Amino acid sequence: MYLEKIFNLISRISIRLRLSLIFLLIFGTTMIAFNMYMFQAMIDTLQQDFDDALFNYCVDVSEGIEIGVKGDLNFPPLQLDQGKILPFPLGTALIQVRHSSGAVLARIGNFGEFNPPYKKDFERIWAGEEATYRTMEHIHNIPSAEADSYRLISFPVDNASKPQILLQIAVPMTLLETQISQRLTMLQVGIPLVLLIATFGGLFLSARALNPVNRMINIAKNIKASELSQRVPVPNANDEIRKLSLTLNEMLDRIQQAFQSQERFVADASHQLLTPLTIMRGELELLQKSEDKNTDQFIKSALQEVDSLSKIVQEMLLLARVDAGIGALNLQELAFDEVIFEALSRCEKLAKSKDIKLKFDIVNETNDDRKFVRGDNDLLINLCVNKIENAIKYSPNNEVVSLILMWRKESTYFIVEDNGPGIPADQLPFIFERFSRGSTMENRVKGFGLGLAIAQKIAVLHSAKLKVQNKEPRGARFSFEIKNI
Repeated sequence: MYLEKIFNLISRISIRLRLSLIFLLIFGTTMIAFNMYMFQAMIDTLQQDFDDALFNYCVDVSEGIEIGVKGDLNFPPLQLDQGKILPFPLGTALIQVRHSSGAVLARIGNFGEFNPPYKKDFERIWAGEEATYRTMEHIHNIPSAEADSYRLISFPVDNASKPQILLQIAVPMTLLETQISQRLTMLQVGIPLVLLIATFGGLFLSARALNPVNRMINIAKNIKASELSQRVPVPNANDEIRKLSLTLNEMLDRIQQAFQSQERFVADASHQLLTPLTIMRGELELLQKSEDKNTDQFIKSALQEVDSLSKIVQEMLLLARVDAGIGALNLQELAFDEVIFEALSRCEKLAKSKDIKLKFDIVNETNDDRKFVRGDNDLLINLCVNKIENAIKYSPNNEVVSLILMWRKESTYFIVEDNGPGIPADQLPFIFERFSRGSTMENRVKGFGLGLAIAQKIAVLHSAKLKVQNKEPRGARFSFEIKNI
């Protein structure tokens, strides 16, 4: 629950601050871990140097100790090289010689009640260690202790295989404590300071990195419907910002094309709807002025225009459904030959009116049974009807329109060929646009220029292909390809 609240809180802050926090988290964690490792390594090094100096001092002291025949000890004045610099004051060193029985044989310095341990030290030396070290912390029973901790070394004095006499020297760790404290203070001050600098640096760098995004945001805010030709700037660097700007520009291209298409659609639809309405208005005005009571001809003409308006509205509604996208489809498994048979039954009346014969052939290029496709039954029937009616309309009377259904391994093809005048070469690229009609046939063939645009949209929604080309010596050839399931 707490993690969810944290994630919700993080999701509400700006991406700039998020980037800075992530940078600070990664950099800070890495830097703190590295400094802790280096600090521990530095302590180990200083400790080793301190122990090495203490060991050398212990060796010098042990060389001055003489053991008599009766086991008595003699401590001559200690002589050290003048060039030696030790990390502890010699005057405060506590020195004693101890027997394995626990008896203290000799002492130098004010031990007070301080009694250094020795038993485990004997055991470790007997096990083969050259010397043993201990850190005695919080020394309260040493009179006038100069440090919070002392370093104790135990070193064998006799050369027996199992030494019985130890030289123990305890020295204050004042210098080592000071060095560690200074370095710790540097880390305590330096790490927050570096993290603070890194925070401002991260904010600055993230702001610089997001400047192109902010420019794109400001430009995108100022793009209006009347200024869709504007584009966001594309940076030179080949990074994600460049990909984002290119994607936005591609989206703006599509939006501009959609707006232009809708504007053309509204203009063309207004023109197409206005024409029959103007005709109906003129005829009704003539009827109103006419003294002839025979109104059958006027009514028939008005009904024809109403039919035209109904046809336009139906096609526009169908186009709106197609424009709604794949979510408006009722996809199901279909046998495409049944779709064509249904389309033929709807086109039969139009073909008879022009004495045109519809020739339908099925070609199976595989050894399998008929193929099935997945699609919207009503839309695919509309597509087939549109292609067949288009071929009938543009074919002369008493001609033949060829329909071919071809089953291949991966796709089903539906081909419609007519023997009409064909499509002018300069109009082929625009044949599937809304309200696009060949100018040479506009007065001879009734239509509104929406059928092929609808058919092309239906093909795109079914991930299919609808193509057109002229065939020799005359006529047009439409082919529809859809994937089998």
